[in-house]
Amino acid sequence: MHSHRDSSPSPQPDHLSEQWGRAPSQLPASEGLGRRLQRFFARSLRILPKGVVRIFASPYIAGETLEEGVETARRIHRQRRLLSTLDVLGEDVARMEDVEAYHREYLQLIDQIAELPYANISIKLSALGQLIDEEDCIRRTEDILAHAARAEKFVRLDMEDSSTTDSTLRIYRILREKGYDNVGVVLQSRLYRTKDDVEALKPLKPNVRLCIGIYREPATVAMQDKDEMKHHMLELLRTMWENGQHVALATHEEWCIREALRIAEEMHKPTEEIEVQMLLGVPRNSLQQELIDRGITVRLYVPYGRQWYAYSMRRLENNPEVLHSILKSLSHGIFHSGEN
Repeated sequence: MHSHRDSSPSPQPDHLSEQWGRAPSQLPASEGLGRRLQRFFARSLRILPKGVVRIFASPYIAGETLEEGVETARRIHRQRRLLSTLDVLGEDVARMEDVEAYHREYLQLIDQIAELPYANISIKLSALGQLIDEEDCIRRTEDILAHAARAEKFVRLDMEDSSTTDSTLRIYRILREKGYDNVGVVLQSRLYRTKDDVEALKPLKPNVRLCIGIYREPATVAMQDKDEMKHHMLELLRTMWENGQHVALATHEEWCIREALRIAEEMHKPTEEIEVQMLLGVPRNSLQQELIDRGITVRLYVPYGRQWYAYSMRRLENNPEVLHSILKSLSHGIFHSGEN
């Protein structure tokens, strides 16, 4: 068996070794005070019982079961014409019995969405044993892709931290060489290497979800300034569009989306070829509706599963709007507690 986590510097884990984390004054000086306060308060949530965190995180998680995930996909399409990509929460699996369980879950998920033309799936290769046995992971992923192809479903290979990037792109290439065209990949604009990855992948014209990336990476491999990451994302978007690729731009930043639309207009790109992806639960209803009304595809990332805690903490720590909603709810509860 062969493990394929790269030997490059490991990313900083998306949590702190101590429950409270560093005080705002101890966080990186490159972050603004507001951002540092947001990160400090978000990390402080780790002292709360999981049940309390689950309440805060509930808008961003479809549920714990496959049925809840599929029902959420049905609901957001029925109510708001939103498409979805469903994700089974869980990663970095260490036991083969867990790998087997995720493999079965992905196959069952494909069966459940087979009749839903507005839903596809995202899979994490580390949940399929990428770090245990890459060859076995490839076989399992190929089985999932074949099953999805029979159901006319698309499968996105999620990208995890930078130590797995080489392995993930290698697996993607192997699958394309095997003839699978119902598979796409994710590229992260925060990584310095991504410009070279885009160039290297050009002949394959991959279907790409382009995002900043949620994993906090060391300065040796990744940009540390969010604005720099966002501008880099738009540069990469233009490059891939010029290559005739389908790119799903994954961002909640309205100015990024509007700049992408400006680039599309400049390139005479039809609106039906533009896709914007966002996370379930992040409040962007009016913008999403505007895009849909203009004929642009809007797809939500719909995660579900029992391994919701790590995902929730990453989102709470890295999304200031999520934290703002939590603080607003807390303050409302405090100041109105006497009313009931």
